[in-house]
Amino acid sequence: MRTFKIYTAGAMSGLDLPQQMDWRFDLESAVRREAAANASMYALSFVHPPLFYRYDVHWHQTEREAMQWDLAQIRDSDIVVVNLDNIADSIGTHMELGFIEAMNQFGNHHIHVIGIGEPNVEHPWLHEMMSRIEPTIADAAVYIAEYLLV
Repeated sequence: MRTFKIYTAGAMSGLDLPQQMDWRFDLESAVRREAAANASMYALSFVHPPLFYRYDVHWHQTEREAMQWDLAQIRDSDIVVVNLDNIADSIGTHMELGFIEAMNQFGNHHIHVIGIGEPNVEHPWLHEMMSRIEPTIADAAVYIAEYLLV
């Protein structure tokens, strides 16, 4: 059985762990529910970065280690879901999107990028780097289950 890997990207700095994780857990639950309702034959694996690298607990020895881990997880993902609500405050999310765009342009593996919400900063490249932008987690979950998990 093929496993679809879904990476969740979004602001972490300046947010406590519940603020970082609530939307991610909501997304995971919604996608799993929609996939089951659509009788998806695929297993799902979610990567939520705040569970691995946190600002309040330094498990990593260097920021390079954290960055390399992050980019390796993205490189191996099929889908990246981005919380756009506070993207202006997240330089890391911008860098992740640039990395994905380069991978999609020059790599041999396409990564679908689904945005959720409205960006709190306006730049045309943000929209160009998204495969699709959905207004809510529920809408994103339906799209992922019905169109990407096929």
